Amino acid sequence: MKKKVLVLLYPGCIEYEIKAALELLANQCEIHVTAPVKGTLPGSTGLLYQINMSFEEALKEHFDCLLVPGGDPGSVVENQALSQLLKNASQSGSVIGAVCAGPLLLAIAGILKGRQQTNAAYYPDEMAHVWEGSQFIREQVVIDQNIVTALPEAHIDFAAETGWLMGVFEHESQKARWQEYYKGIHQRDWSLSGVVRD
Repeated sequence: MKKKVLVLLYPGCIEYEIKAALELLANQCEIHVTAPVKGTLPGSTGLLYQINMSFEEALKEHFDCLLVPGGDPGSVVENQALSQLLKNASQSGSVIGAVCAGPLLLAIAGILKGRQQTNAAYYPDEMAHVWEGSQFIREQVVIDQNIVTALPEAHIDFAAETGWLMGVFEHESQKARWQEYYKGIHQRDWSLSGVVRD
């Protein structure tokens, strides 16, 4: 049976930050998309996403991995169903990946207490307390047990580390090759590019 991945979208999210992770996981996992309500949600690029379950509906299922993009999460910072989704996933040991401002939603849910994390979130002073109990690390990607947090410029490494925790790679060397390929750090064989002739 395929593992199940839940993508958490919301108005104002920047979905490219989790796209590399989705490309990697989609080969071996079943992908589901949730948002505050079912229906169509426009992404930051104008692409329209078909949301097949609300946060409330997603609470009824178990997912092996949750992906949380950044952007402007202001519209969902008080969403109790979203916080409960994250708490449930944390308690069950699911892999949770959050990029840029996405870790703010994890902090609000209380699942970063006692954990190391990185983030690029902007928030008002009155929200600073949500980070209490977590340790901010000045790194592009931070892995703490089942939680991966990352800065937006590290979306490829974020994808690789999330994929590693999900068992997509058999060996560390395979993960490294994947990262190098998508970063362009490899010896491209240009003879394989161009016109295809019989």
